[in-house]
Amino acid sequence: MKKTLLVSALLALLGAIGGYFVAQGLDLSGTIELPDENVLSLALTIQAGVITFVLSLIGLLLQKKTSFQLIAHSKARRGAGLAILFGLLTGFMIIAGDAALFSKFLPELETNPPAFSLSGLLGGVFYGGVVEEVMMRLFGMTLIIFLISKLRKGKNPSNKSYWLAIILTSLLFAVGHLPANALIFGELSFLVTTRAILLNGIGGMFFGYLYWKHGFWFSVLSHMMAHVGMQMIFIPMFY
Repeated sequence: MKKTLLVSALLALLGAIGGYFVAQGLDLSGTIELPDENVLSLALTIQAGVITFVLSLIGLLLQKKTSFQLIAHSKARRGAGLAILFGLLTGFMIIAGDAALFSKFLPELETNPPAFSLSGLLGGVFYGGVVEEVMMRLFGMTLIIFLISKLRKGKNPSNKSYWLAIILTSLLFAVGHLPANALIFGELSFLVTTRAILLNGIGGMFFGYLYWKHGFWFSVLSHMMAHVGMQMIFIPMFY
């Protein structure tokens, strides 16, 4: 239990850092009034840390009752290689998808092109790579497989069950981005919804597979690499 608490505390610290940098990258001028500009940063920092700690603790406890691992040491080299590859591929598909396809039909993407942002990079690495992976993979996928195992009365879940968990959490993550897309584009048209599901869901498929086959730390690494690739390579390349 001590090791579990230490891992959760580490993840919570990284998640809190992510929450802070996400807050630094927000532009809420004219939308809400805050008594102090540091209030939002503090609130998001604490919120991210608490959510990450609670969900990671639950996920780690449930993980002990499944075949999931933090890291599959016997396949660590392959896991690291796939994590980097899948992360960069995810970043490429998101930026290239907007630049080469969706920007032709959504003028908002042309008038507000992405640009390198240090707070965006650090927020993506720590919030996306840690908080979102804790929510979707360590907690979400683990809970689904745990429940399936209970329904199967202790029998090992089939490969289809793992793919179901991967798809469900990927879709849930993509759907969670719809409100933000509605604000950006003013509506949730078929194209806007399709873009949100495709671009936000594709990484989840890669990260979920890594969690299943190679361990949670590799899904974290891959998600981090997606943001590094977007900010450091693909935004400069396409924009």
